[in-house]
Amino acid sequence: MNALAVPELLAARTLDDPEKVAIRQEDSATLTFAEWDARSNAVAHALLERGVRRGDRIAMTFGEDRWIDYATCWIGVQKAAGVAVPISARSAAVQSARMLEHCGASGIIGSASSGFRGWSAVMEELDGPTEPPDVRVDAGDLAQILYTSGTTGTPKGVSASHANLTFGRQAHPRTRPYAHSNYFLHAFPIATNAGQMMLIDTLVARPTALAAAGFEADRFAQLIEQFEVGTVFVVPSMAIDLLGSGALERHDVASVALVSSSAAALPPAIATGLARAFPAATIVNYYTSTEAVPARTTMIVDPDRPASVGWAANGEDLMIADENGDPLPAGETGEVWLRSPAPQRGYYGDPQASAAVFRPGWVRMGDLGYLDADGFLYLVDRESDVIKSGGLKVSTLQIEAALYEHPAVAEAAAVGVPHPVMGSVPAAAVVPRGRLDVNELRAFLAERLARAEVPTRIALVDSLPKNDTGKVLKREVLKTLNAPVHATAALTSPTEVELGKVWRRILRARSVGPADDFFALGGDSLSATRLAVAVGDAFGLDIPVKTVFDRPRLTDQAAWIDARRESGAQHIAETDAAVDPERPPLSSLQEYFLRWMYELPEPRVVSAVHAAVRISGGLDLAALTASVRELARRHSSLRTVFTVDDGDYGARVLPDVLPEIVTLHGTEEDARRLANAELERPFDITAGSLARFVVVRMAPDDHVLAVGVHHLVFDGSSMGVLLRELGLVYAALAAGEPSPLAPPPAGPADVFAWARRQWPTTRKYWTEHLNGAPDALTPLSGRRVTHRYTARSLNIEVPAEQAAVLRAAAADGGATMFMAVAACWIATMAAWTGQSDIVLMSPVPGRTRPEHESVIGCLVQSLLIRVDADGDPGFEELLARVRAGVLSAVEHQFYPYEQYSRAIPDPCWFRYDTWGEGARVPGLDSRPFPLPRELMFDWPLPEGRPDSSVPELALTAQPDGSLSGALVYNHRAYDAEAIEDLARAFLGALKPWGKGA
Repeated sequence: MNALAVPELLAARTLDDPEKVAIRQEDSATLTFAEWDARSNAVAHALLERGVRRGDRIAMTFGEDRWIDYATCWIGVQKAAGVAVPISARSAAVQSARMLEHCGASGIIGSASSGFRGWSAVMEELDGPTEPPDVRVDAGDLAQILYTSGTTGTPKGVSASHANLTFGRQAHPRTRPYAHSNYFLHAFPIATNAGQMMLIDTLVARPTALAAAGFEADRFAQLIEQFEVGTVFVVPSMAIDLLGSGALERHDVASVALVSSSAAALPPAIATGLARAFPAATIVNYYTSTEAVPARTTMIVDPDRPASVGWAANGEDLMIADENGDPLPAGETGEVWLRSPAPQRGYYGDPQASAAVFRPGWVRMGDLGYLDADGFLYLVDRESDVIKSGGLKVSTLQIEAALYEHPAVAEAAAVGVPHPVMGSVPAAAVVPRGRLDVNELRAFLAERLARAEVPTRIALVDSLPKNDTGKVLKREVLKTLNAPVHATAALTSPTEVELGKVWRRILRARSVGPADDFFALGGDSLSATRLAVAVGDAFGLDIPVKTVFDRPRLTDQAAWIDARRESGAQHIAETDAAVDPERPPLSSLQEYFLRWMYELPEPRVVSAVHAAVRISGGLDLAALTASVRELARRHSSLRTVFTVDDGDYGARVLPDVLPEIVTLHGTEEDARRLANAELERPFDITAGSLARFVVVRMAPDDHVLAVGVHHLVFDGSSMGVLLRELGLVYAALAAGEPSPLAPPPAGPADVFAWARRQWPTTRKYWTEHLNGAPDALTPLSGRRVTHRYTARSLNIEVPAEQAAVLRAAAADGGATMFMAVAACWIATMAAWTGQSDIVLMSPVPGRTRPEHESVIGCLVQSLLIRVDADGDPGFEELLARVRAGVLSAVEHQFYPYEQYSRAIPDPCWFRYDTWGEGARVPGLDSRPFPLPRELMFDWPLPEGRPDSSVPELALTAQPDGSLSGALVYNHRAYDAEAIEDLARAFLGALKPWGKGA
């Protein structure tokens, strides 16, 4: 079969059926094949007159009610040897602009309603020449670039040749597809792969294409009845809505002989429902993708295989492969690959992305699945959607299939939500059909799913967020589920009711139930600390943080509170002391920093806490400046300076010290260099300002905003507060409105004063806890004597699979991943130094009270956690010791660290962070802008004191379950080879080991 260009299919069809209606719009407008051919010729001539050349990319944006105009221009562009680039009229202007820039579009043809300036006049020049233009269009020419939906990232431009689009089609076939129908109906949006395939089908099929202007279930069923439609094209979300709305029962749909579903797997319950709703029809599920067309699998719904998406016509065109791309046998789960004899598609202008998805003849689908013994394909999940929970991989498709079996579930989407112990746990958003009891639903699921698959959170929602093709946007679902929102059994006792209020505030949950687990709902060690404080205030009791870990269920905590009340336990009342806001007390960490900075003749430098964002769209510098000044007015830390007088340190808040705003110009590469240079420029802590905002203008609608604030008045949690408030204030001031923010409930002076009031009750613990502790670890192998510290780092990566095993072991011990990794690090250091008494230094945010969360300041607390590793304990025993040490230290975290740091000058440093989405400014189109910065640690040590530090371990838990970070060490004291050996030893210890493990 000779390959054809798309215009050749139209020319052949016009020759065979010139007066036949090719397309009918919902508004009754029609287009015959002869009209389609003549009008597209006129469009091609108009484009050629405007200078369009072979291969020029021409963007098109039309409303869904303009299918006839769109189809005309689509082939008109191709007849001019151009490349059609459909763009949804509903795409955001910024996203559309990126697509236009990416493909290098020469112009835009659009509806007047599309909001784009372009060549819309082309549509009005259809009275021009209607004979074919004198332009050669070859089957191998590029025909279109179609942008993906971007459900898993930035939309990519998928390019297809004419030969790809027309593969398998004949110019003059003996019989035409869907011959049983007078009409085939679809409601696919323009600029989607499904929409494009409808145009190709229209060129070769017997029935007229009936194009609905968007999908609405009742109207869709009405069109079936009105036109006696024989073939219906849907995607799963449409099928779900047709069944759930009752639309098929209100209209006569007996004419339907074929229902074709594509774009995603039909949930088994929905496939069965379609078979019941269309008893005379064949129900077919196609599995493919924008990248893979025309490769696909086909499945006629089979009650014996309700979950299968079928097989390839040629069994050798479907493969399950391992991570190296090698085939796996039947029954084994791996990556799904499809192959087609058609000329392959690719990612336009992105060879790196193409290499990851396409190999000669094959397309990597991005899904996990397996084949049964007969070659039928079963999808396990989208590779990016698999929930990695502890040591298990949980399929969201499996959860959704079970949800759809419940008669009161209209729609459902399952995702993984972050969990401090398991990494991720399943959660689900459910659109109910009528009344739905969530506890009953959870019990229903427990009978059909494994324990690890049952959602820990279920949110009842009005609708699911979807893209133009009806695919659920799971990133948006995740935002809904990040706050627990499910209905639960009622809280009964007065204590449960009051405790539930505290839980909802700490977890930002709409509802909680008596059987809920605090950690399963997203709690972690930090929120557990806040919970203990808040519950103590609410019930007039002193509640150890350990109680939250030992009794994570709400009903058990309520029983503990009732028992304590009956025993007569009381809360130790605090006495408030007046605080001078202009001369705030120092925090203990500020005292430590100042002493450390000035203990040498030449002051040491403390680096700034920094973040940077890239802002697309316009940026009002005047409004930004006013917003920064408003933040300085709100937060005294941004106006704080320090007095340094021969070892006597203090803080002052000055009314006239404002953050520095630096504006620069340059390219993207310049922006990184310029921002780094400004952030590394030293601050004058005695005169201020200690905050610096750097704006680099790269283009009128492209800026980088970098923020750096001295660590003496700032910490990592403060950056989140600052950026959030900056976005809110900027949005208001740019619109000419006043700041929407209420006065902050507390300032750093209040927090530091409150923390100091805890010192009398915590000193005893720390004195006893650290009594006799070693001031440093015994020298590691190969440490040299040096009187200067110059930092270097060695990167460390822990694969998700290895981390998952440790995470599951931590959960079994009622511990967090932080505690488990700390146990492995302590075991490593004990083995290297031969020392079993180890003091671990680790920072915590120090924001235990609700009113402290919105404070900007240096609130972080440094904990000296002492652990006894004596007796060669197994993993379980050492983890229990670490857990006890961490919980005790957190319980007493407000203490004069500066005083105790003198006794333990060189502890074993360990930092553990959980991954966040990165810096963003709400209200602005912003995204993180990484600033690679070199380690700036280089300073002398006090005279006569050689370096006795040990390498610091800093790790961050990533969203895929892996860990990444570094060992930071003094390269003057240690050889790189010794640190590499230490890293290997630590990575080898990152697993449960020894007695009972």
